[in-house]
Amino acid sequence: MFERARHMLALQCTLITGIILLAMAAAFSLVSQRQLSEKADASFQSDVNAILYHLRSQPVLDHTWLSQTENNGALILAIELNGAPLLYSGATRLEDRDRLVALAWASALSQGFDPMQPPDSRLQDQEVRFLFSDSGERFRAACAVVPLDSGWANITVVRSMAPERAQISAQFWAFGALTLLGLGLLALFSWGFAGHVLRPIQESQKKQAAFIAAASHELRSPLAVIHSGLTALQEAPPDRAEHFRVLADGECLRMSRLVGDLLSLANADSGSWSMLPGEVELETLVLTVCEGFEAQARQADIQLTPLLPAQPLPRCHCDGERVAQLLSILIDNGLSYTPAGGRVEVSISAGEGRFLLLVSDTGPGVPDDQKEQIFQRFYRADPSRRDRSHYGLGLSVAREIAALHNGSLTLSDAPGGGARFVFVLPQSQ
Repeated sequence: MFERARHMLALQCTLITGIILLAMAAAFSLVSQRQLSEKADASFQSDVNAILYHLRSQPVLDHTWLSQTENNGALILAIELNGAPLLYSGATRLEDRDRLVALAWASALSQGFDPMQPPDSRLQDQEVRFLFSDSGERFRAACAVVPLDSGWANITVVRSMAPERAQISAQFWAFGALTLLGLGLLALFSWGFAGHVLRPIQESQKKQAAFIAAASHELRSPLAVIHSGLTALQEAPPDRAEHFRVLADGECLRMSRLVGDLLSLANADSGSWSMLPGEVELETLVLTVCEGFEAQARQADIQLTPLLPAQPLPRCHCDGERVAQLLSILIDNGLSYTPAGGRVEVSISAGEGRFLLLVSDTGPGVPDDQKEQIFQRFYRADPSRRDRSHYGLGLSVAREIAALHNGSLTLSDAPGGGARFVFVLPQSQ
């Protein structure tokens, strides 16, 4: 499923970005072609102007100058003085020269300009510029009549557009190659980006599947005990019936606690876990929660000690029930993993705009590589220890409560050994 989604996402991303890239490449190509044409046209006009200026300023035309002008500008020049052709063969074959000049004159005549007519004015040149074709090849051309002191001259200038078109063609293929390369790179990027986008979703689905499997496994155990207890209850003598009833009742309580934790995590995941904030005295809350665990601590021969500051703390704007639930989870965890004769200490302080709640124990502690893993759902630091009263969900619920208050819950080593949970609670929510 995810592989198909990745293919579709990469394809759509490539198509959309590819269309944009093609449009940009086409626009740049058209602009570049226009600039090349304008540059070539300006160069041709500059050469024509230079030739006309030379005709007006030089009474004698030098064949060497004509040859250099043709070669430097890749031009064909045809000049007549007072209607008589100038005896200059040029660098182009005579047949090609005569044919191209004749085609240029025909094009000029089609535009109403007769190069065989002397100029109307003795002071101003007359000129026409145009394009024409010969055997599929395009040419730029200009015909002009120029008044001279000794009469007048007409001049025809022709330049092939083949080099210009070759440059445009080379640029087109260069743009095409770069566009194809860009499309290839976009496809690779889209493939990697789609995988990057889908990876969290894939991991979330795997975690969800593992969560459901673990929850089903944990729910199966109390249900099996209840079922076997009820079956035995039907056949048990009256003096044993109460034992099976108490056993089934205890398993119901365990399953109720598990379902409650699952619902809390489900609400946290969906963002529907609501808060009922109020002004809470955290010292009173700590004492109340610790009092609730005194019997359990006494039974386990563990010293549970609340440590309160000498000066009263400011009230905290938080959900008191949620904070009490978090504190209960941490104290219960400490009592469960601390051996007889050990200690569990709960301290609270304030400073730098936050409250600090610490729950420390003298248990075995948690290795560094597991300090984050213990907040994962259904995780147990010691897999071989199957404490029937703990499912590995409590610390996950506690961290969600901390996040709900814009706080944090972390684990560190307690001085002298053991674990220390640190709950940072902002003073203003």
